[in-house]
Amino acid sequence: MLRGILPYYILQYIIDNDLQMGEGEEVKLPPMDELATEMGISRGKLREEMVVAQAYGAVEMRPGDGTYVRPFDFYTAIRTLVLYGTAYDWKNFDHLYRLRVQLEITFWQEAIQNLTQEDKEEIERIVEQAEHKLTGSPVEIPHKGHRDFHLLIFGRLDNKFVQGLLKAYWDAYEAVGLHRYFDLNYYQKMWSSHRAITEAIVANQYQKGQEILVQHFTLLENRLSGSTNGQQ
Repeated sequence: MLRGILPYYILQYIIDNDLQMGEGEEVKLPPMDELATEMGISRGKLREEMVVAQAYGAVEMRPGDGTYVRPFDFYTAIRTLVLYGTAYDWKNFDHLYRLRVQLEITFWQEAIQNLTQEDKEEIERIVEQAEHKLTGSPVEIPHKGHRDFHLLIFGRLDNKFVQGLLKAYWDAYEAVGLHRYFDLNYYQKMWSSHRAITEAIVANQYQKGQEILVQHFTLLENRLSGSTNGQQ
């Protein structure tokens, strides 16, 4: 167990006392006054730390009930900072996009091998719904399906850091409005690529699926070449 490495007393307290949540159970922290005395800090200082810990997603303060330990969730801890960084400088979103590309390519085969039959059927359903929207009257842009498609593929990956970064990427993608850009032809090509990826997944052709994914990102790079609006 790692001790004495965290910058906040409350986070270190949770680790030192092995208070991580187990499946189907909740862990409630002692009352604020008791905690402050045990840690040797003021109640005000502890309160400040609780607010920070809640922003990180490490605890949940429930008025009138107490404070509960939450399971580790990297996404909650980084989401606000990712959005702030994107708003601060557009180039930061470009960097995030390139990180996302490398994550999906690198963890592709591990992620695919963990998918269940139900997951694969859901991926097929997402693609079918998207194709229906793109050929409907009026045409609908299946942005939510786009997000769901990619996140579902990596949904069984046993790596909270990768999953957290991928989720934060899609939040930033929406925040900068990229789901509203581009013409119908672009979306048709994009979902045609998604269809090919899906067929490879269903056929358990892991390497082929990865090759199509790489081509998929190349298509997007070419589509956005010279654009000042960022990356898809």
